[in-house]
Amino acid sequence: MDFYYLSLALKRFRQRIDVHMAIALMLGVGVGTAMVMLSIVLQASSDPAPGRSGSLFRPHLDVRPTVQRAGDPDSGQALTWPDAKALLNQGTAWSQAAMAGGAVTLLKPGQFSARLRARYATSEVFNVLGIAIVQGRPWTAEEGQSGSRVAVLSHALAAVECPKGCIGHQLELSRRNYTVIGVAEDWHPVPMFQGDVTRRPFVAPDQIYLPVEAAIADELTVVDGMTVWGGGQGVDLAGPQVSWLQLWAWLPTADDVAGYSATLRGYAHTKGLQTHPDTDQVGLWPLMKWLDRQGLVPERTQMQLRLSLLLLVVCIVNAAALLGFSLGARRRELAIRRALGARRRDVLAQLMWECAWSGLASAALAATAYVTGMLLVAAADVLPSAITTLDARTVLMAAGLGFATALLCALIPALDICRSNSLSRMFAKGAA
Repeated sequence: MDFYYLSLALKRFRQRIDVHMAIALMLGVGVGTAMVMLSIVLQASSDPAPGRSGSLFRPHLDVRPTVQRAGDPDSGQALTWPDAKALLNQGTAWSQAAMAGGAVTLLKPGQFSARLRARYATSEVFNVLGIAIVQGRPWTAEEGQSGSRVAVLSHALAAVECPKGCIGHQLELSRRNYTVIGVAEDWHPVPMFQGDVTRRPFVAPDQIYLPVEAAIADELTVVDGMTVWGGGQGVDLAGPQVSWLQLWAWLPTADDVAGYSATLRGYAHTKGLQTHPDTDQVGLWPLMKWLDRQGLVPERTQMQLRLSLLLLVVCIVNAAALLGFSLGARRRELAIRRALGARRRDVLAQLMWECAWSGLASAALAATAYVTGMLLVAAADVLPSAITTLDARTVLMAAGLGFATALLCALIPALDICRSNSLSRMFAKGAA
């Protein structure tokens, strides 16, 4: 019986292909457009550290002068090196790492120089962020404190610079010689929460990791946001009047969170900072709440998402109206089938099978519209490539949503037509 309904539905679909293709086009475009914006928003606000985000915390300590803080209430304010170092020393019971994004120039004799994306950090950075070392080792706390010129490469960079083995390899970085002691897995969270998310949330992954103490001593370039106050000549990264470091703590239990929070507030009290929640000068933020606080998805993008969803609703309403009108024109035919003994569920099955064919067309058009839209957005280069990547699961989701909306549009008018009293009245009127 199902094969009969399937073949009958295909025959009816071909007879009314113009109506069904118009419905599929409306739903496909609406679903595809909505999925483009939804995909971008979801990628921008996704969990960058699945399985770890619940235990990663961002200490917030705004030590800027009152006048400057009042004029620029920066919720993403970084830490100075003395403050970061003090918190690292006081919180030795927990895994912590201070870090900042940077850039170094790789010099090669007789070749063009290359600009590398660097992460300056303290020794616990790999443990805190959960970055695996696949070759060699990370630097120790003692090596970091002594400003040793050692480096850990990303796996992608290691494959280019030293494919036969990197341990002990020498690199000339910004006219200083560094020794490679390890290779880390390629690690690219989206957004790049470990850096300055107020300025560079969606950038390419880090290529090289260096001790922050060496970066300070060698005056390497910092690309994350930097705030300087108090006047004076030049920028002293080791000074108390330059905030530029992000600090992250790994706190797996509630007791760890409570203990670290007490340590943070105790240190803030010694600095004379206001620890009342309303002052927004001191705080300890879980990773996801910290990202929400930074507002990574711009209001314009959120508005575009709402408009695309509104377009989808309009497309669904119009498709449902067109489908209802098309099915309504067949009441006499369906009333005759009911009078000849067909059950209501038989009629409903026939109608839903017919709409399933338009659902398949809608699914194909929705997937095509989504892929085309994402490719156009990526080609326009108006958004970072990290949040405009195509994902096979999202393509399937767009196709599934296109199919589901087509069936949803058909369900209500089909149920209305299949009511026995409605068809009976139609048949009686036709017989009269």
